Amino acid sequence: MRAFRIVMAGHGTLSSALLASTELICGPLADVAAVDLAPEDSPDTYAVALREAIGTDGRRVLVLADLLGGTPCNVASAIARRSPRIVCVSGVNLAMAIEAVLSQGDLDDDLIERLMDTARSGIVESERHRARRAS
Repeated sequence: MRAFRIVMAGHGTLSSALLASTELICGPLADVAAVDLAPEDSPDTYAVALREAIGTDGRRVLVLADLLGGTPCNVASAIARRSPRIVCVSGVNLAMAIEAVLSQGDLDDDLIERLMDTARSGIVESERHRARRAS
């Protein structure tokens, strides 16, 4: 069993769509939440929603943010700086999200490295495009 919760944070409805796609592949996920940034949200209102999703039960939380330097990542990083139980990783993709929800055990440095490796290895150029570009 995974020892931590996951919160997906993103612009527009990206985090909700990412969660829905992850559940399509992995099945229902009771301990994963999505916090979408709407156009009318300020960083302060987004922080309130993110803190609510993170919770106050003391359990560790992995925040998967969509874009380094964007409001969801910046707000999550600011919250994580104040709480060692929260880890924020930006640049989430579907491969990383699936790896995270299927992970067993603790939220530690080895897991974070594995998540980043999974995300990077899933970014490839298809052979068809590569061959067309080379000709």
